[in-house]
Amino acid sequence: MPELARQLKLDEATLARTVSDYNSACGTGRFDHTVLDDCATTGLTPVKSHWARALDTPPYFAYALRPGITFTYLGLKVDEHAAVHFGGKPSPNLFAAGEMMAGNVLGKGYTAGVGMAIGTAFGRIAGTQAAVAASSEARHALA
Repeated sequence: MPELARQLKLDEATLARTVSDYNSACGTGRFDHTVLDDCATTGLTPVKSHWARALDTPPYFAYALRPGITFTYLGLKVDEHAAVHFGGKPSPNLFAAGEMMAGNVLGKGYTAGVGMAIGTAFGRIAGTQAAVAASSEARHALA
């Protein structure tokens, strides 16, 4: 675990304490990845209600996570070019399609399948506009 902390540029003591706290919170149970089993944690917030197993068998691996928005009920404001608006003005380099902009199409409620339709149609528009913006940025950087 210390080697993993160094590779991730994390404080070794903090990672060791976090893993130790998690491992201590793991109860005994019958692990079964195919059902909601009884392997849970106690004393942690939030509680891990299933599949809680101690991290006690190396090798250890870590993967970078990046936040992303997959659904915004009633959506981000976009225009016909799929540009996301901030303060009433379109962004020159941020575009949205599909569920991200559902509110602009629906106004109220949700209709099954509409995300696929607006994802397809506005995905092409957003992709084209993003390519234009990236090309413009590249020309700007070279100037």
